Amino acid sequence: MASITNRGATFQVEVRRKGYPSISKCFKTARAAKAWAAEQEALLEASQSPLRVIRERSIPTLADALARYVSEVTPAKKSAAKEVSFLKFWSSTPISKARLTQISAQDIGQQRDQMLKLGRSPATVVRYLAVLSHVFTVSRLDWGYPVANPVDEVRKPKVSNARSRRPSAAEFDALLKQTNNSELALFFRLAIETAMRRSELFNLRWENLDLAKQFVHLLDTKNGSQRVVIISEVAVEAFRQIGLKPQGRVFSFHHVDTPSKAFRKACLAARQAYVRECEIRQVEPSSGFLDNLKLHDLRHEATSSLFERGLTIPEVSSITGHKTLSMLGRYTHLRPDSVLKRLNQGADSM
Repeated sequence: MASITNRGATFQVEVRRKGYPSISKCFKTARAAKAWAAEQEALLEASQSPLRVIRERSIPTLADALARYVSEVTPAKKSAAKEVSFLKFWSSTPISKARLTQISAQDIGQQRDQMLKLGRSPATVVRYLAVLSHVFTVSRLDWGYPVANPVDEVRKPKVSNARSRRPSAAEFDALLKQTNNSELALFFRLAIETAMRRSELFNLRWENLDLAKQFVHLLDTKNGSQRVVIISEVAVEAFRQIGLKPQGRVFSFHHVDTPSKAFRKACLAARQAYVRECEIRQVEPSSGFLDNLKLHDLRHEATSSLFERGLTIPEVSSITGHKTLSMLGRYTHLRPDSVLKRLNQGADSM
C-alpha cells in the first residue's frame, strides 16, 4: 500500500507490502507521486517489482535455514540426535542450495521418490518430510520470512505401522550369541523382558532403580509422562550383571542408535551362521528365520508375553506405558498355542 506525504516543496511516496522491504521516492508534484505509486503497486501485483529481487536476497537458502534450525530448535527436542541425521540428509540434497521461496512441492517430491528408491520405509520418509515441514513453519512463524510451506502439497507415502513379528526363543538366543558386547547383550535382554522403549533404557539411571522392590521409575518417556515399571526377577538379575552403581546412566554407550545398529549386525551374523550350519547338516534353511527383525520387535515380544503370562490390560499398560487400548493392541500379537493353552485350562475348570 502506498502513502504520500507532503514535505513542503516535495511529495514523498512510500510503498509498503507485507513480506517486502519498503521503497520510497520524492517528487515535485502530487500527480507524479501518485503515478509512480500506482506503477510500483502494479509491478508488485505482477511480481515484477525490484522489491521482489531485494526480498529474495533476504531469504535464506535451505542449507542456511537447516543450520539455524539445528542450532536453535533441535537441541530442545528429546529426539535431537535422530533429528540431526534427518537434517543432514536435507543438507546433502540439491535443493539445499536454493532459497526457501524457490523450493517447490515437485522438488521435494523428487527427493521423496529418491528416498523410497533407496529402500527407506514409508514411515521413515514421512518423518523426513515432517522435519522439513517444521523448518519451513519455523522460518515463517518464528523467523519472520515470508515463505509458504511446499511440504504441505507433497503427497505422503502410505504408512502401515502394524507389525506382528515376534522373535522366537531360538532366534533371540542366536542373535545374542553374535552380540560380542556383553553390555549390548544385556540391553537386548532387558528390552525383551521389561517392554521398555529403546530411549527409556538408553536414558535409564541407577538412582531410578529399586531392585529390592523390583521396579524402575522412568522420568523421561516418549509421551512425556513418568511411570513406574514393575520388573521381573530375570530383569533384576540382568541389571545386577551390568554392575550396580549408586548413580549415573546404566548403559555406557553414548548414542541412542548404538543398540539398533548392533541388533541389525547381530541378526545378519546370526542368519549367516544359521545358513552355514544348515549347509553342513544338508538341510534347507528356513527363509523366515532371523529375517525381518528389528530392535523394536523386542518390545512387541515383551508386551505380548505379558498378556500370555496372565496380566490384565491395566497391568500391562502400566508397564508398557501405552495410553490407549488401540495402541496397546498394535503391540500385542498372542501366539495361538498360548491362547489355546489358556482356553483349555478354562474348559478343564468347568
